[in-house]
Amino acid sequence: MDELSLSQPQVQVALAVVIGTILLLILKLFSGRKRGSAVLLVGPCNGGKTTLFYCLKDGATHGATVASMQENEGWCQVRNDKDRIVGSVRVLDLPGHPRLRSKLEQFLKDASAVVLVIDSADITPNKTEAAEDLFEVLTHPAVARRRLPVLLACNKADLETQAHSVDFCRRTIEKQLDAMRKTRLALGGDPGRAISALGKPDKPLSLAALRSPITSASISAEKGDVSEVMRFLAKLL
Repeated sequence: MDELSLSQPQVQVALAVVIGTILLLILKLFSGRKRGSAVLLVGPCNGGKTTLFYCLKDGATHGATVASMQENEGWCQVRNDKDRIVGSVRVLDLPGHPRLRSKLEQFLKDASAVVLVIDSADITPNKTEAAEDLFEVLTHPAVARRRLPVLLACNKADLETQAHSVDFCRRTIEKQLDAMRKTRLALGGDPGRAISALGKPDKPLSLAALRSPITSASISAEKGDVSEVMRFLAKLL
């Protein structure tokens, strides 16, 4: 019996291993909750959110899709640059209709990241709606507090000469967002919104300088060219 019993140092080492394992599990669980549990696809109607959703969920294009009036939910297998699966994330495709914007407010509380999908060939007439969606995202208290990453996905790059460049889309949204911030501040602010997350009001708004890291990419959900979105998702894992 004495040969099978553990010495005091061995017991201490075993307890340390057990305690360390428990602490790591707690830390991982806590970090996961803090980061959120879903990636949100947001943006104006007809930007290609639902097409992108099915492309990410099924790994294939589905042809033409119709505008969703309710959220679509599914899991996306995330692949790295070597086409190896490195994990999976839950993706939510949210309706782009203005009357359903309350759904965005609801799901932002538990988001891990946001992908703003815009039509790069039709950005000018839709710049106000796109900027409004980005305003709602960036000034949401939970987003501002946790500094969630945001991807500006400039969709429909396959339209070539009709599609505007990523830089043009980014600057267009940036200017519209700056104008929107000035208007809201002139009206006395916006209760419940963290407008301070958009930077100092006496300086021009710059997406590159905001609390939440914002990246931009050119994609074509229709053609299945979503590698930049996949790269963005891989950084979340």
